[in-house]
Amino acid sequence: MAKQLMIYDDIQPVTSDKHRNYSVNLTDHSFTSELTSIPLLATEIPLAAAEYPVIFSSPNEQGEHTPLAVVGVERGENLMLNANNALEARYIPAFIRRYPFVFAGVENGEKLTLCLDAKSKALVADGSKGNRLFDDKGEQTEFLQNILKFLQDYQYRAEMTKVFCKQLKELDLLEPMQANIEFRTNEDQNMSIKGFYTIKREKLKELTDEQALDLFKRDGLELIYAHLQSLDNLNHLVERKRNKLSAA
Repeated sequence: MAKQLMIYDDIQPVTSDKHRNYSVNLTDHSFTSELTSIPLLATEIPLAAAEYPVIFSSPNEQGEHTPLAVVGVERGENLMLNANNALEARYIPAFIRRYPFVFAGVENGEKLTLCLDAKSKALVADGSKGNRLFDDKGEQTEFLQNILKFLQDYQYRAEMTKVFCKQLKELDLLEPMQANIEFRTNEDQNMSIKGFYTIKREKLKELTDEQALDLFKRDGLELIYAHLQSLDNLNHLVERKRNKLSAA
């Protein structure tokens, strides 16, 4: 079965009848093993930029771009996972931290249902490990209530992210890029990362004073420069890949 939303296999609504005895015990990030990038909220860019290359996706069917934290240079391989299947980073994106939960519902967001990945290894059916979702009376535990608050905040920030990316597009600041990488190992290999967008510094300089001031007041300039500085982190990913190729 194809994964839903990149990391979910079987999204189902959370109910006290079905999940009364369930708990969540998330011990690793193996569910991210095939990711090469992770969606980011706009407010996460400065935090993520300290460790990941932050780029923007190609436009989707609606013409929308999404900020992404790059974690791999080859399809199906997350280079940021260590031997214990934990993300080797101080900052874990909210997209990952919300797993195995997610909101699902109508597109306008008026009716959202709390769901979980029914096939997640983090679920414990008898509640013997981790955090219970419901108490013995079928009432939401504090853990589940906090999850709901977290996802509500995520939803709000996701809308803010769309506004930010829309502004970048309207100002014509985004341009498609391609990174060509050469790995000098026993058997030299060349790879190319395509299909992503970055902000061009020259276009920033072409903004009017009014446009620049508006970006500044919306904290957009902070996010833009964090993104630009983060691109140097691609060298760290390349080094991880080179070490892996050399070991093989």
